[in-house]
Amino acid sequence: MKQENTRLINQIEVNYFLHRIKKNFPNFVAGVITDKNGFAIGSDISKRLWIHENKLALWAISKNKENKDILNDPNLVQLKFDIDKGKRFKLFILLEKSKNNKNRVKPLKTLISSQELF
Repeated sequence: MKQENTRLINQIEVNYFLHRIKKNFPNFVAGVITDKNGFAIGSDISKRLWIHENKLALWAISKNKENKDILNDPNLVQLKFDIDKGKRFKLFILLEKSKNNKNRVKPLKTLISSQELF
């Protein structure tokens, strides 16, 4: 039986990681971190968003490139990332459409690769 090296994740650290992501995107609407089964580990969701955390978590693990419910709102952009080397944890972000999204993805990838939570 293979034994994995596990570390307890502190909720404060997860919230701070999401806070750093939110600061990277002024047009941030929502972000959720899940495990590979879609269990939400942490989230930061705007109060004006009509979508619940559990649905965002399921979208994070979905194989679909675009989720139909979000496509009904042409002003939202979705980003998905694996945030660990083992691809056990996912990050799903919703942003308001902006021309600056592409400029901020590279710093986001740097933030993800430098974090040590997952």
